Amino acid sequence: MEVKRKNKHIGIIILIGFLLIIGGIIIYAVINYSNDQAEIKKRMNVVVNTYDEFKSNVDNFNKIRDNIYKEVMQDMYYQTLKENDEHYKELFANYKESLEAIDKNFSKLKNKCINVLYPEVSVNNKCEAVVIGYEEVVNTYVSDVKGYNNNIKAYNKWLDENQSNDTKLEEIKLDRDYLDINGDREYKGKQEESVQLNDASEVEENAEPDE
Repeated sequence: MEVKRKNKHIGIIILIGFLLIIGGIIIYAVINYSNDQAEIKKRMNVVVNTYDEFKSNVDNFNKIRDNIYKEVMQDMYYQTLKENDEHYKELFANYKESLEAIDKNFSKLKNKCINVLYPEVSVNNKCEAVVIGYEEVVNTYVSDVKGYNNNIKAYNKWLDENQSNDTKLEEIKLDRDYLDINGDREYKGKQEESVQLNDASEVEENAEPDE
């Protein structure tokens, strides 16, 4: 009889211990789930808030680019490039600053948007827009700077061909290259780096280099 009581007590203790373990596991899982949900919500808030700033900075980037194309890249002559070299480089400096603001936005979202899926479609759409938009603005900037530098090269070559002692112009320093974030080899925003300057033969009468 005494043995049965002991076995019964042992069985109750084991059962209680088992229930405590199960309860602990459930509580741990619930806490982890709650923490995970809170972290996901926090990350989604960062995406939403940063996206608005990113979009505003991209709009500013595009406005500066439009201004550069109106002032710099259209109907450019050799003499125009020389006379406005300082002003043009200021415009490109502002252009670079606008891109650096976008760099900061993307650095906040890179680990939160690339290969990450959220439970809310709107947040996923914002992430996709950020990734595509960032690749496009970077490649657009690189194309524009390389295109302008090709104009500088053409101008300096023109000076050599005309045996001019005029000071050659410096190219804009480019600290980045074309970007392909998702590895699809499509480089969104990349454009042909064509020389936009008019041929020397068309402007010799209007723009003789200094001898």
